[in-house]
Amino acid sequence: MQGFFIEVPCELDSNYSLIIEDDGRVAYAYLMEYGDIIGDVWLYNHQEAMKQADWNNQQMPWLNPTEYLKNEASIAPITNKNEVRCEWNESLTDGLIEVSITLRGKFIAHILSGSKPGWSTLVIKDGPLAQVY
Repeated sequence: MQGFFIEVPCELDSNYSLIIEDDGRVAYAYLMEYGDIIGDVWLYNHQEAMKQADWNNQQMPWLNPTEYLKNEASIAPITNKNEVRCEWNESLTDGLIEVSITLRGKFIAHILSGSKPGWSTLVIKDGPLAQVY
């Protein structure tokens, strides 16, 4: 299984970036500030996940169980940095940085500073890896 790693710098503030890491099993996005993770969200599974969560008996990083996933949650793994687009914004209410993540032209996730987890369009209920967008 091939993995993927990319760091996308924030266009608004060079202290922020987004890391997308796909280890060949599962992919996550991490919002970074000064090199520290300040937000994260599950992006997609490579492997078939168990139907219900068993967080104690699963290798980390965790696959998102099917009980949380929409039927159309299957995403082809990222193979090229050109498949990823980030839209950076500064929150009007508190000035914090937020990022929307698009893969191959399809919006799939959003992370705010402090959101652990962030939001995904691929889940049907809130869970520890992603909230419903």
